[in-house]
Amino acid sequence: MTSVQRLCPILAVIILAVGVRAQDGPVACLADGPAAVPAEAPPLQPTVAQVPAQHRFFDRQQLLALYIHSGMRVADAIKTCRELSHGGVEDWIPTQSCAGVVAWQGGSVGLTLGVGWLLHRHGNHRLERIVPWIGTGASAAGWTKSVLNIH
Repeated sequence: MTSVQRLCPILAVIILAVGVRAQDGPVACLADGPAAVPAEAPPLQPTVAQVPAQHRFFDRQQLLALYIHSGMRVADAIKTCRELSHGGVEDWIPTQSCAGVVAWQGGSVGLTLGVGWLLHRHGNHRLERIVPWIGTGASAAGWTKSVLNIH
């Protein structure tokens, strides 16, 4: 395996790692140190379990992931169609026409949204956030394969 062929999976893993890291919330900072802790702790009070607020499916994080995923799919479709028009062969998609590639890429964006929505409806919000980044990584791997002409 050449070093160029090793680049494709590495790029996909980097995109997935960035996507997962983008899903983490803000990091708490203890800049004030121990002086910020009050000397006396308030008396313990019984607490009522609070249900976390339900977020909307198309919130800012989901839209950002959707835009990046769609952009990567469009770039991959353009590069694949250009390769097919110049006599190239598509190895990863079961079609050899540009229309088939565009339909495949559009369907994959729809599938990603559908799976994310189902996970959202069933309360699997962490998985819901990861699904678009998995699709983006797969498309980035295909685009990298096309750009570097890896066979």
